[in-house]
Amino acid sequence: MKAKKSLGQNFLVDISVADRIVDAISPSHNDTVVEIGPGKGVLTDILANKVKTLICIEMDDLLSKRLQLKFESKPNVTVVNDDALNFNIETLITPTTSYKMIGNLPYNVASPIIRHYVNLNHKPCLITAMLQKEVADLIAAQPGKMGYLSVEFQSECSIQKLFTVGPSVFSPKPKVKSTVISLTPHNKLSTNQFPKSDFLAMVRAGFSAPRKQIHNCFENATDLSKVKIVDALETAGIDSKSRPQVLSISDWEKLYMIFYEMGVKF
Repeated sequence: MKAKKSLGQNFLVDISVADRIVDAISPSHNDTVVEIGPGKGVLTDILANKVKTLICIEMDDLLSKRLQLKFESKPNVTVVNDDALNFNIETLITPTTSYKMIGNLPYNVASPIIRHYVNLNHKPCLITAMLQKEVADLIAAQPGKMGYLSVEFQSECSIQKLFTVGPSVFSPKPKVKSTVISLTPHNKLSTNQFPKSDFLAMVRAGFSAPRKQIHNCFENATDLSKVKIVDALETAGIDSKSRPQVLSISDWEKLYMIFYEMGVKF
């Protein structure tokens, strides 16, 4: 079957890589797993024999029908023909059931899919995903190389880059390398105690002009005075001349709380 460019399809064909991805979630016979974009079922073949419940969400109509036929003899496998960004996972998994998510994600929607699941009230306990190396590098970046995506996902999850593979493990071959990452959602940040202000809106303002100094970013993106911005930054122990990419998650959290205490809401 020919891959559809419109769906960003690059089918994983290397079984050894598929085994490594599955091993990354430490599957057990008590697990409930959601697989996003199973495609031709390379990961599905492995997972079906290792977990209690496997829910596969495939957007492609033809691939979904083929998977349904292929796994109709496996009562623990459910194939859903739907868009992972729209499907309500709680129609198949009760709110009290812990589950893991896995997938070789299409490059064009990888970040939105991860974002969607991380922001669910009933979120996965673990996400293991293959995505474009450059995106994985940014999501897992450390202070000095961070971007908005780094702060967004690291404020919600503990992140680990697992391994990188070349184009040859896919058909058709993409033009870039791919990296498998692991995300473990957490509730470590205390910014959630301020429901009337948006932490990520502040971060977006801070990255509004990444090459500029942090105080200039906030001046350009908000109505705040330079005096107030510099005061907040200094109180947080952040040099106002720093570039936003050097700030840590802790820096952003402190700055958010200080702005809130100053009466600034985003």
